[in-house]
Amino acid sequence: MIDLRSDTITTPTPEMIEAMSRAELGDDFFRDDPTVLDFEAQVADLLGVESAMLVISGTMGNIVSAMALAPRGTSIIVEATAHIHINESGWPSTIAGLTPRPVQGIGGMISATALTDAIAAGQSRLSAPTSLLCLENTHNAAGGRVMSPEDLAVLAGIAHDNGLNVHLDGARIFNAAISLGRSVSDFVQPVDTTTFCLCKGLSCPLGAVVAGSSEIIEKTRRWRQIIGGGMRQAGVIAAAGRVALRTMVARLEEDHQNAKLLATRLRDAGLDVDPSAIETNIVFVNLPSGNFDTAYLHSEMLENGVRISPPKAGRLRLVTHREITQSEALMASDLIAKTCEAARGRQLSSVNNAGMDAIY
Repeated sequence: MIDLRSDTITTPTPEMIEAMSRAELGDDFFRDDPTVLDFEAQVADLLGVESAMLVISGTMGNIVSAMALAPRGTSIIVEATAHIHINESGWPSTIAGLTPRPVQGIGGMISATALTDAIAAGQSRLSAPTSLLCLENTHNAAGGRVMSPEDLAVLAGIAHDNGLNVHLDGARIFNAAISLGRSVSDFVQPVDTTTFCLCKGLSCPLGAVVAGSSEIIEKTRRWRQIIGGGMRQAGVIAAAGRVALRTMVARLEEDHQNAKLLATRLRDAGLDVDPSAIETNIVFVNLPSGNFDTAYLHSEMLENGVRISPPKAGRLRLVTHREITQSEALMASDLIAKTCEAARGRQLSSVNNAGMDAIY
């Protein structure tokens, strides 16, 4: 089965499993799990920050970062299609007591002018005062687009000059770094906190990291405990993370190449996709409007050995990862093109896609 739903479906490598089974363990609550301590120190050094903290998921990392940086009752600026805003179950309001202030970006990026206007709007007595800017890199809903460290620094500078803290949702930040040939630390320096996921392109079974100053990470540690994220023998997670940082980062370039290949093949078959816009490992294909049976497309692909997320809002989302080879990318592209042609002119059939949105 060729699975293009997400890079979250990657399974741990044999080396990761071996490292997990042999990890030296302690109790992370008491800060005496040596594998966690070593991993967190390694991450902090890699990102060029003072401290880092292991969490269960990227969403948890975003939550505890925001709660450490933004007082309840304030607002946070997010790009209108940011993962935090549209795909994390509404935690800013339900958990953190924060009001999202969405700003429409271009290619997932907020302009300096739009950011300045959003900050000004938050200064009204009728608005929740703005305390935090949340950025996303790579930007999921924009097709894995990359924000350069320079562009990121401009936005962070505007926010800081206006008294806002800045959080970077860097779930796929290593993809961004590999895409531009830059050090991952270049993306982290302008912001107050950063999260990245271990369980996407880095192929770990679970886990994410929050990084920042020692003072802020101590605050996030308290919030992690409050929302139920305290861990005990967490070295089993950190052990896989150590292997991932050593073996999985450089190879992300293969995923980017396969995504570009997939997009090029689909474009050449007549589908609406722009290979030049593919910067990392996410491909969005615009499907025909009118009579086009998306449910048929989804079911036929599955029947023929390719898993895709059900199309959403007229787009098909495809994600490459460690378990997709070049030949599989070619096979999948040919099948997608053939099935899309068969789906043209068909009336939309009914199918239950509950819980299957392409959000990760």
